[in-house]
Amino acid sequence: MEFLPRRRERPSIDMSPLVDVVFLLIIFFTVSTTFKSGTGLPVSLPSAGTAAAQPAGPVEVAVGNDGRIEIAGRVYADVGTARPALAEALAAAEPKVVFVRGDRQADYETIVAVIDMARDLGAQGLTLATFRRTDEPPGRDRPR
Repeated sequence: MEFLPRRRERPSIDMSPLVDVVFLLIIFFTVSTTFKSGTGLPVSLPSAGTAAAQPAGPVEVAVGNDGRIEIAGRVYADVGTARPALAEALAAAEPKVVFVRGDRQADYETIVAVIDMARDLGAQGLTLATFRRTDEPPGRDRPR
């Protein structure tokens, strides 16, 4: 009696569990990723009772309490060395708005110099960053 040889099934790898695991990993990394926000130069903003939420301008300039200036993630020693970076950032920005984040202990003259420099380079709008005090309603005059 002669037996027919058994047909062997080709081994195959089921890809659907692998695809499921890959999608779960993508979802996990997407949800657990934190994105850096703010500037690298530590700035303690002053408070204002009438502060309103503003969308961040295309060009952000941070002025530290030691006089250093940060533009586009790079820190400069003073206003003079930051001028080319601000000119480059303003040339690429549309609208040409500068968002100044000055530390509450920063030298007032440095902040004014940054504002003058921005206007000189063609900024069409300027915004000074503050945070709203939560202990008083907006627009209410404080006793002096």
